[in-house]
Amino acid sequence: MATKIEVQVPVERQKAAQAAGNFELEDLPGRLAQPDAAVRVGKTPKADKPLATVRSLNGITKLVPGQVIANYGRSESRWATAFQKRRAGGAEFHELLSYARQIIGLDAEGQLQICLMGHAGQGPCIPLWVPREEVTLTVQPNDIILRFDDMSFDW
Repeated sequence: MATKIEVQVPVERQKAAQAAGNFELEDLPGRLAQPDAAVRVGKTPKADKPLATVRSLNGITKLVPGQVIANYGRSESRWATAFQKRRAGGAEFHELLSYARQIIGLDAEGQLQICLMGHAGQGPCIPLWVPREEVTLTVQPNDIILRFDDMSFDW
């Protein structure tokens, strides 16, 4: 009998220093607007708003192998959208994903990974997956947390 691998990623809620403004799931470019699950973070857990598939932030942060979660605030959403426009709508999914504040995944072996990826819109986007024993997802009110299923870790 195979054992089911499942990891709950802890969440740290921070107060936003300044409200960056609201944005909707549909405002995200490309495939980012069609996650397998999504939640808008509220000031409290009761104020969280399910956007796709799950009912709570806990539902998104409970990962099984092949899942990746990404955190977008208003600023990150704008940067990804601007990059998509500069690419005339042809940006690769991992390039758009790279603008997330945090990217956390669970690989096929059940190892937590964080993705360190940067390009600042300059040159190629090179992802680096780093194994971690402990990871905390840091969120602020109005962030949208996205989960993508069936992901590989060899972009």
